[in-house]
Amino acid sequence: MGRLWEARHKPALMRLRDRFQVTALYDQVLRRAEIEAAQLGCAAVEGLTALIERSDVDVVYLLTPQWFGLHPIEIACACRKPVYCALPLASEPEELEALAALVEASGIAFMPEFARRFYPATLRLRELLATSLGAPRLILGQNRLFGFDRYGQPGPTNQIAPAPLMIDPGSYLLDWCCFLFQAEPSKVQGFEGTIIPSESEKGTGPDFESFVAEFANGAMVQISFGRYDRTIWGEASRFLPQPGFQVYAERGAAWLELPERIQWSDAEGTHEERLPLEPTVGDVLNEQFHRLVQGEPSLAPTIRDALSVARRVSDLRQSQREHRMIVRPPRL
Repeated sequence: MGRLWEARHKPALMRLRDRFQVTALYDQVLRRAEIEAAQLGCAAVEGLTALIERSDVDVVYLLTPQWFGLHPIEIACACRKPVYCALPLASEPEELEALAALVEASGIAFMPEFARRFYPATLRLRELLATSLGAPRLILGQNRLFGFDRYGQPGPTNQIAPAPLMIDPGSYLLDWCCFLFQAEPSKVQGFEGTIIPSESEKGTGPDFESFVAEFANGAMVQISFGRYDRTIWGEASRFLPQPGFQVYAERGAAWLELPERIQWSDAEGTHEERLPLEPTVGDVLNEQFHRLVQGEPSLAPTIRDALSVARRVSDLRQSQREHRMIVRPPRL
């Protein structure tokens, strides 16, 4: 259960009833699963293994971090059942290395949730990069978080156990940049800071971080992300500029305010689009997962994409500790 289920996947799965049917639910709070199951007309199951081994369960969705961590993926591999995973995967690269080997050995379909790849503005930008704008050369951007509400845009972790900023949204922003460049960076450097000292005393870690990534062809990324403190800054967000991303390409430039607004300039002039949010991001994510499971052409990311991001996040952490750029050629 959780906000990601309520806001994104439950509505999408209800709209895609011709392809999906929710047959069983599990939550670490059984009563919560029972209430939800009663509404959907499905079963509430007390144990993970019991749920995954059910004959009427064809695929497994992991949507909210709970006590079990990534253990359900191991059970799903043993049962040869595909997995959709919205849990943050970049925090433990060594564990993910072993998990990736297990997933690939089992042959199951596995889709990590990198939702920014499927935002309307992202998909439109990809079209422009392939046509009028040409290949991307530089991305500059800022992302602003309010408190620990990770479900909003679009991280999966909850308010009880907030992930470090470099994991969420950092790892997701890094993946988004790699997706646009269609490559892994060869050099990365991370920075961190505590802007409001009182926040660090709560054990939440830095409240501002950024990274620079360089690619083999000379292209570059510089992204910053931080927490907005309503206690200190009040409602200043009402007049602050909207966070967004500048993308400079070979034949033009674009400005994105995710998820749906894009402006760009090319040889034909300046353009702006505010794209429709239908189908929703949840619809698109689940449609791509369905295509992946069915063996059809799909844009779904793989566990190799998640592993690549986890390795680079590990490099960024090393960079922050050692105050230097980490050079590491992309691994095959």
